[in-house]
Formats: sequence, structure tokens, C-alpha cells
Amino acid sequence: DGTLWQGLFLSFLLFLATFLQPYLNGQYYHNNLNVGYRIRAGLMAAIYRKALRISNSAKKDTTVGEIVNLMAVDANRFFDLMPNLHMLWSGMLIIGVVTYLLYLYIGLAVFAGLIITILTFPFSFWIATKLKVLQIDQMKFKDERVKSMNEILSGMKVLKLYAWEPSFEDLILNVRKIEMGIIRKIALYNAGTYFIWSLAPFIIAMVSFLTYVLTGGTLEPKTAFVSLALFNLFRFPMTFCK
Repeated sequence: DGTLWQGLFLSFLLFLATFLQPYLNGQYYHNNLNVGYRIRAGLMAAIYRKALRISNSAKKDTTVGEIVNLMAVDANRFFDLMPNLHMLWSGMLIIGVVTYLLYLYIGLAVFAGLIITILTFPFSFWIATKLKVLQIDQMKFKDERVKSMNEILSGMKVLKLYAWEPSFEDLILNVRKIEMGIIRKIALYNAGTYFIWSLAPFIIAMVSFLTYVLTGGTLEPKTAFVSLALFNLFRFPMTFCK
């Protein structure tokens, strides 16, 4: 119902927003990844320096595998955290604004879909608990494998003289087989979580539209298409909620 200049102005704003979004996102990830690289490099240097300075008595309680895992795995978690750190508040902001805008179009029906989403949180919590246990087991077997490899490389001369290569090869392969089984379970749990949260916007839209129609609302094209565009905005923060 607006005038021509209003339509042109809104079209220009839509183009401007689409143009600026990748630029601003690129700057955001560039700066955050730089911070992540610096944190990871600083932690790895600190761990390496500490490993060189600890006494022999302290080394008895710390294996080479644990030190390698601290540098290769734990320090890298800070690098992985930095690009997504601001989703802790911006994700909630996006969900709140989108929920309010949907409320203006379909009313209380939007909360029916959100209730379905909230019901999936116990499932996500259960998967997160399983993943935590599996990651602890993975680190334990990884420590054992790295420790065994370090012992093999240190005693290579003796190992060759006594022809113990097949025995130690079986030892490493058995540990690696268990470790790969754990990694496979972790991948399956992660895939299940990603599938659920990727499907969540569709479930929210379906349940909300169904509730809207059953409560007497008329699902017109302008309501349906605008609501679908808003529902799709749920996908980004919910992907990180997993």
C-alpha cells in the first residue's frame, strides 16, 4: 500500500543489508580468528616452556601423551571457541527479536513451536553428557597411544634387536582401534545433534502454522512467506545451540 519511493527505498536497504552482511561477517571472523590464533600460540608456548622446566619428580605424574594433548587438543579448544563466543548473547538476541516479530504476524501460535523446541533440550543435554564421557575416554586412550609411541621411538634399537616390531605394532593398533571406535561414536552423536537442530526451524514453523490455523487464523500468502523468512532466521542461532 506504500508509494513508489517507499518501495525503492526499502529495496535499496535490502540490497545494502545483503551487501554489508558478508563484509561485516568477514571482519568479525577475521578478528576473532586472529585472537584465537594468538591465544592458542600463547598457550602452546607456555605449556612447552613448562614441560621443559618441571622437575623429574613432577614428570612422574605427567606422561608425554598428556602434554601433547594439552598442546594439540586443549589449547585448540580456545581457538574453536573464539569465532562462536559472541553467540552466547547474540543468539538469544536474535531468537528474542524474531519471536517478537513472529508474534506480530501469527500471535500466540509462535509459542507452540517454541515449546516443541524447548522439549528437545533434555535430549541435547543427554547427548552432551554422552559426548563428555566419550571425550574423556578418547583422551585416555590417546594418552596411552602417544606414550607407547614415545617409548617405541626411544627404544627403537632394542626393539629391532629383539624383533619385537609385530608385538608393539599389535599393541598400537589395538589401542588405535578402540580410539577410532570412540571417535565414531562421537561423530554419530554430533551428527544426531546437528540433524535435530537443523530440523528445529522446520518443526517450529509447521507446529506454529498448524496452531495458527486451528485457533481460527487465516494463513494468507503475506503472513506465510514473511513468517517463513523469520523462521529461517532461527536456523543460525540454533545451529550453535547444539
